[in-house]
Amino acid sequence: MAETSVRRESSGGNRRNRAKGSRPPPPPPMSPRDLISDLPDAVIHHIFSFLPLRDVVKTGVLSKRWRSTWTTTAQLVFDEAYSSDFPSVVDSVLIRCTSPAVKRFHIIRFTYDKLLRSKLDLWLRFAEERRVEDLRLCLHQPKVHYKLPRFLYCLSRLVRLEVRGCCFSLGTAVGWPCLKVLSIRYAEVSDDILEGIVRGSPVLESLELHNCRSIKNIVIDSTSVKELILDNGWLSNLEKIWAPHLLSLRVLGVWRLHSMFRLDDVSSLVEAELDFSVSGDRIGHDLLKVLSTLEMEGVSSPLSKCQNLILCTPVGQCELLGIAYILRSSQCLEKLVIRLTRSCVSKLKLDEESIQRFNFHEDLLCSRKGNFQCLAKHLKRVEIIDFACGLESKHLLALIKFLVGDALALEKMIIKANLRAQHVQKLVRVADICQLHGVSRNVLSYRRASQNAEVIFDYPLEEVSFVKHLRKILNSKRG
Repeated sequence: MAETSVRRESSGGNRRNRAKGSRPPPPPPMSPRDLISDLPDAVIHHIFSFLPLRDVVKTGVLSKRWRSTWTTTAQLVFDEAYSSDFPSVVDSVLIRCTSPAVKRFHIIRFTYDKLLRSKLDLWLRFAEERRVEDLRLCLHQPKVHYKLPRFLYCLSRLVRLEVRGCCFSLGTAVGWPCLKVLSIRYAEVSDDILEGIVRGSPVLESLELHNCRSIKNIVIDSTSVKELILDNGWLSNLEKIWAPHLLSLRVLGVWRLHSMFRLDDVSSLVEAELDFSVSGDRIGHDLLKVLSTLEMEGVSSPLSKCQNLILCTPVGQCELLGIAYILRSSQCLEKLVIRLTRSCVSKLKLDEESIQRFNFHEDLLCSRKGNFQCLAKHLKRVEIIDFACGLESKHLLALIKFLVGDALALEKMIIKANLRAQHVQKLVRVADICQLHGVSRNVLSYRRASQNAEVIFDYPLEEVSFVKHLRKILNSKRG
């Protein structure tokens, strides 16, 4: 018995040994150094695209292979804020760069003066020779504008271009066959130069003009340009915008009261955002008063095809009729966003007759509802943001009641409350919470023209928690 037992153990041991012998030996562990060295070039360059250039250069210490890999990067972003000797750093990197093509070439926050013109010309010549696709040249408060060199107007691979603190050459032909996005900031650009740029950019889609005060007439006859942004500058010199194929228009900045620009033809417009000041007052506060006057005079609006509209305004007696004018004339409107702001003392003065004509009752909207084609067919979504800013406005509640009760296609109305916007100290009072809760219950009880309409009050998380806590306290006191 003992012998048999031994044989069995031996047999089992042989089987185990044979099984072990049939398994391949495990591969030797690879060190992190080997893993880094074995990464494909495409992966390394993808990693480089997320790093500042100074960190890309430092990757040379990671492994022997990476010592020179950074010199093949196609992402060159130079920011003077991170370099004490900026021109020398740029020169050093460009000399060692071996990539045959450069996707991004950015010079940011560069303190330029005319003594550095030849150096900047050489940097841009490098970008031209490497067939740059994304070029950004942002000069920091230049004493004189940098005149863009002529070879820059013929970059055949350029897709995105942003220039700041520069000037364009009059009479130079533009040839940017691939350019889709163009941003011009604090630059000297005339009406003729702007027309030439648009003509020489046949696939241009988005155009942003920031503080280009020399432009008076914006004429865009291109069918490719769909977005125009006029951002954060004095609009006193602007006289007209003629862009019949434009789909989106954003106007932000300051408009002097004595000046006026007109939308000559924006007949294809489907989205508009007007958010600028009139000599210090928000446009929502004053423009809607002007539109209210136009409404009473029967003047047609340029927003007949607008599908998405954002208004930054309080909703009071003087603005409500202007909103009615926009709703009536925006026959294709699908989405309306009203970002509520504080009422302020306006510098826009109206005569006594106009003031008397602004005195209307809450049923004014309802008396004209037959003229609101967007309510009958198209308006599907309404958003009212920072609701607490107009919490006590009966005119705002009248507008909400009107929209809910007459928008036949309405699917969703979202009212976003922000009680903190009501107080300088950013403190939310119990009385505010209680009042908001009461108003929300009242709004939710309004009659709805659309059976599918959903009305949602969106409270900030901390306010919701506060409401729940308040309810618990009230319930405990009742008990």
